[in-house]
Amino acid sequence: EHMAKAGAGSDVAMGGAYYAVSKPPAFNFNRFIENTWIYDGRNADAGTEGFVEHMAKRHHYKLNIHRLNSLRDNEFRAALFSRNIHCIMFPPLTHFPGLSELAKKDLRGYVSSGNNAVFIGSYEWLSIINDAFGFQLMSDYKEGPFYRNDRNVRGTPFQWSMSRIQQPDGSIYAAKVDSLPLTGKCMFDTMGACVVFYVKYNLGTVAYIGFAYDTPYGIEHWDQILHAAMMM
Repeated sequence: EHMAKAGAGSDVAMGGAYYAVSKPPAFNFNRFIENTWIYDGRNADAGTEGFVEHMAKRHHYKLNIHRLNSLRDNEFRAALFSRNIHCIMFPPLTHFPGLSELAKKDLRGYVSSGNNAVFIGSYEWLSIINDAFGFQLMSDYKEGPFYRNDRNVRGTPFQWSMSRIQQPDGSIYAAKVDSLPLTGKCMFDTMGACVVFYVKYNLGTVAYIGFAYDTPYGIEHWDQILHAAMMM
């Protein structure tokens, strides 16, 4: 059953209606990932982490979420390399977690071999990404709305997201577009403040979403943004 392609100007705002946009066979939203790791250790914000899980499973109730409650070397390594799970999510932090040199090396190895790390809503994560991957990301803040970069989203799950996402009622932690590495691409920004980006790292991807998912209000299409990031 062929669904009509949504026009560029039409905002397909209803629930899961954005899935009805016709898309090339190479990319299919019905092939959503089946498993993900999520960090829920003592440094993670417990309330926000639960909401991130809820958003991740929205329209995708079959998603299996595997919890990782420690970033200590042994547990972290065992988790990253134990199962066939190609995505790990790091929700917002309440305080800075220690990540040893070995843990950073394992994280680089996990991403390098074709997996996806999704960091969510905190300047601390930007700092840890810099530390682990050798980037030089700089924090920034501008009030939304945030606009899709049509050239950059092509060929990614973000090409099926809205052309504009509103400033949510919660917290936003952006990065300066100019601070992204050469292999980085900004998906959504306003005036140089990027709220959604990804960086190709060998065979894998480091993705970042600046919204902290710290409120259920005014979040419009931010669940779709989370899904797209998880599918990178």
